[in-house]
Amino acid sequence: MAGGPQDGERFTREFYTSHATPPAMRASDGKVCCPVAVRAMRQTALCVVVHPDARDEQIEHAIDAMVAAAEGEVISGK
Repeated sequence: MAGGPQDGERFTREFYTSHATPPAMRASDGKVCCPVAVRAMRQTALCVVVHPDARDEQIEHAIDAMVAAAEGEVISGK
């Protein structure tokens, strides 16, 4: 998640059927966070969701972390 009270946190969601669009989620403060970037991998997909109060640098950091995770298939800490 980029921005908001959970900035930098990573969440795992299991879906058993394909979705046409990545899921949005609600942050702990109740605000809806929308997906802005998706990266498909062999067995899974990664998605960056953005809090409405996110700053540009938070979004860039989250996308960079997603790309690095996809390349190494390991998600590192913030």
